[in-house]
Amino acid sequence: MPTWERTRNRRARIAELVACDYAVPVIAARLGMHERSVYRHLVAMEGRPRSPRAYEDRMPRVLAHLEAYPGKLFTHGELRRVLGLPVTAKLRTTLERMERECLVESVPGFRDDREFCVPRPVTRWRLGSGKDVGRQ
Repeated sequence: MPTWERTRNRRARIAELVACDYAVPVIAARLGMHERSVYRHLVAMEGRPRSPRAYEDRMPRVLAHLEAYPGKLFTHGELRRVLGLPVTAKLRTTLERMERECLVESVPGFRDDREFCVPRPVTRWRLGSGKDVGRQ
């Protein structure tokens, strides 16, 4: 069976299970796939976000870290590393949403950490001025 046919059959089966309101982990278990593969197929089929709960999961962790270091600036890559998120994690969208909610502030600047490197634009993030530091 050609690859495109297997993919089409697999996506049809995923669509059936989604229509029956099965959760992604259940679909993955039933089809013998990894959850990430099911998400990948869902994204390809209907433009569904890879992790619909990413903001709710990541925002408190980012906020706690920024509250611990209120005057420090972090790039999204540094925050991702500190929080132990995978390299593929898209933290920038979480930070942008937090900025819209006045929880964090973005500070544009340039990265120039090498003697022979051209300075590159970079955005650093810090705790928002409207955010109460040390809240309980």
